[in-house]
Amino acid sequence: MSGFIVSSIISARRVRIALALLIIAVSAWAFTPYVAYRVSSSAFLNSEIVRVRAPIAGYAASGLPHQGEFIDHAATLPLIKSYPADHRRLLDLEGRQAAAKQLSELASKQLVEIAGLDRELEKRMQAYRDGMIERLGHEIEETEAERNGCVAEVRQRREIESRMQELAKSGTISQIRSATALAEQEATETKCQVAAARVGRLKAELISVQMGVYLRDAANDVPYSQQQRERLLLRRQELETEAHRESANVARLAFDIAEERLQVEHLAQYNLTLPLDHVVWSVPASPGSAVTQGQTVIDLADCDHRFVAVELPEREFEKIKPGDSVSVRLIGSSNWREGYVRQASGSAARADDRLLAAKVAAPTPGNVTVEVTLAQDVSPAANSRYCDIGRMAEVRFQRQTPAFVERAGKLFWSFVDLFRPANKVASQ
Repeated sequence: MSGFIVSSIISARRVRIALALLIIAVSAWAFTPYVAYRVSSSAFLNSEIVRVRAPIAGYAASGLPHQGEFIDHAATLPLIKSYPADHRRLLDLEGRQAAAKQLSELASKQLVEIAGLDRELEKRMQAYRDGMIERLGHEIEETEAERNGCVAEVRQRREIESRMQELAKSGTISQIRSATALAEQEATETKCQVAAARVGRLKAELISVQMGVYLRDAANDVPYSQQQRERLLLRRQELETEAHRESANVARLAFDIAEERLQVEHLAQYNLTLPLDHVVWSVPASPGSAVTQGQTVIDLADCDHRFVAVELPEREFEKIKPGDSVSVRLIGSSNWREGYVRQASGSAARADDRLLAAKVAAPTPGNVTVEVTLAQDVSPAANSRYCDIGRMAEVRFQRQTPAFVERAGKLFWSFVDLFRPANKVASQ
């Protein structure tokens, strides 16, 4: 009975017509995207790989991240621990620094001792100078007193000589005694001249001593204390140069030691700062295993800069331009996202040498590969496994209106304009 009812409903003319219209509408709905858009024959989500290689030889740390782990915050973790480092150069630099410090301290100590000895020599020199000035002052006083006595004696000799001449003229004494008295007078005057000359010499010596030049006692223009001070001055300059050189050497060695310690620490352990918004794509090295320098330890996929690799027929190459807007939908999702064309390569182009998470096959003859950058993130990377990399997608490129359709549209609107009422002129 129910089969008869169904067959009677299907055999009804209206039902058949409605069913046919429904099939036509569904077919048109399914075929419309291929008319309005260029639909990719193959597309999938992809991303570039950040490959971390071992900069030093050693063994992998036990705390390596797991494959598929999403990095939602920047963190630093020990990646590689090396074998015992070579400390020979560090020890050599520290030994040279210690020797330079000792030489610098010794030079500084000698400078202090020389400064003390210089002060003692300065005191001795000042005492010697003061003593010489005082001694010359006394000698000048003695000589002036001697000269004054000599002058008085000369006056007395002159009086005696004048009297002897008078007595000789009167015949009381002989001329010989008068001549003797005259000779004694001349000898006394000569002694006075010698005393005056000695006073001038002593005053010249006094002026010279006050100026720091000594003219007696075989001083060679300065005494022994001053000569020693001058030798100490030269030695002090040499020690100051040596101390400065060793201090500069200590500072340079300190910098070299700091650099060497950083190098030793760097060679002892390598720490990696995990970049934000990346996923651990693969971990070729096992925790605790030995690694060599240059060996791949971790591969990270960039989830923040994913793109869609699209394959299209090569006849569409001229119609695809960088910057063109496209629509992207991941298979299994109903959300359409906006994107734009980044680049396109023909089938004869060289293979892409970039490290990519999903394998991109070389374009087959007759096809081109187009990369589409997403204006918005396709899906929350932290909530998807491996950031949906490798997931298939549907990409639609907007078609341009054919030229004959545009011309037909213009003719249609021109024909419509013929039947439109003309604009009324404003009333006078």
